[in-house]
Amino acid sequence: MKHLVRPGSFPVVFLACFLLLAPSLLQAGGQKEDDGRVVLTTYLQKDPANPQFEGHNAVMEAFAEAHPHITFRHEYATGEAFHQKFQAMAASGRLPDLFTTYVGKRTAYITETGRVLDLRPYLEQEFLDGFTPAAWEPQGPEGEIYTVPPSMAVCHVMYANTAIMDELGLTFPETYQELLDQVETIRRAGYYPISLGNRDQWPMNSWLLSVLVDRLGGQEWFHDAMSGQAAFTDRPFVRSLEIIQEMVAKNVFSPGVNQMSNPEANQEFYQGRSVYLIDAGWRTSAMTNILDIPQQEAIYLGTFPRVDGSVRHGSSAAVPSEGFGLNVNLPQDPRKLEAALEFIRFYKGPQGAAIRLQHGEVPSYTLDYDDFDLPLLQRAYAEFQVNTPMGYVIDAKMDGEGMGILNPAIQAMMFGNLSPLQVARSYEEWVAANDSSRVGN
Repeated sequence: MKHLVRPGSFPVVFLACFLLLAPSLLQAGGQKEDDGRVVLTTYLQKDPANPQFEGHNAVMEAFAEAHPHITFRHEYATGEAFHQKFQAMAASGRLPDLFTTYVGKRTAYITETGRVLDLRPYLEQEFLDGFTPAAWEPQGPEGEIYTVPPSMAVCHVMYANTAIMDELGLTFPETYQELLDQVETIRRAGYYPISLGNRDQWPMNSWLLSVLVDRLGGQEWFHDAMSGQAAFTDRPFVRSLEIIQEMVAKNVFSPGVNQMSNPEANQEFYQGRSVYLIDAGWRTSAMTNILDIPQQEAIYLGTFPRVDGSVRHGSSAAVPSEGFGLNVNLPQDPRKLEAALEFIRFYKGPQGAAIRLQHGEVPSYTLDYDDFDLPLLQRAYAEFQVNTPMGYVIDAKMDGEGMGILNPAIQAMMFGNLSPLQVARSYEEWVAANDSSRVGN
């Protein structure tokens, strides 16, 4: 007897069977549901088309070749557009697996809200020991490490033109008083002592005040000032401001220091019109591209000389650069977590560091620089980072809104309109009432 099928019943049965068999059919056809690949989603503050990121692109290519089972779905943005969208992502609770994070408060909307994984339990001590110690500045209230900084933004170097110094019979000053004693000799010969451009107000804070505060107060005092156990009206901060005021009064800076932009100050030094330049360490990259070899050979990288009453000597000030943070939920998917950690180890560790070094970046992972053919000043900057203790940069540790109080006040002091104590009081009042390191803690 033939079995009859009611009209319309066959498509329903067929569809149900197909849905049940579909995964098997796909696997049999080679289009596997799980082919061993791990896909990580990212949101990164980079522009891959910008030559500045050639080193990043080269590391990504090398990682892809070495780890073909790990792939990325990248999203890129730069500048304020990056932060605006990232804040929206944070507010919605929809974050990718891996994203750019900053050490400090620039991405506090992520790092201070429990959305980033503390990496300490996942990074081997041997890996950690390969980095310059300044890279491991605590990033959370309990010492958390949210990002492995690929490099250090060194914000204070006192560059010296040794050719002019030899001409004038000078040596790099060991003390602040020795620097002051050189001013008359330098100016009489037709040169300026120190170039520094403070038109935009922040350079004096980042390039000089930060290191003076580190010398006179140290990191422990700075932590106390952040928490309110000390105050920015204390001696370390006020005396640091007094030194800047004194340097203006004694013509240590070139004329128009507050009207001169940072690039103009650099050009003044490059053109041999000043003996010293106070600027960031990464300025060596521009010097390598602009100056000829004899000019590069004449440049010495030092730090501001010793100041009476210092608790630290010879320090610079640095900020660990932005790196990659991981979604706090990633441990729920062990395969994704291990893939992300493998990427961080590769990118930030010896393999990625060597690639980035050859593209002009000085990595925070320490390498044997004798193994690389480096430009003269890039090598000098790398060795400077290894051999120089690093203090804090004020505007990286404190809330950015407060810099809108402090930086104009420093400039007003340099013009003679405020005293150092008045500058300190106005900033301390703002911090006590507004800074997130004080308020609510």
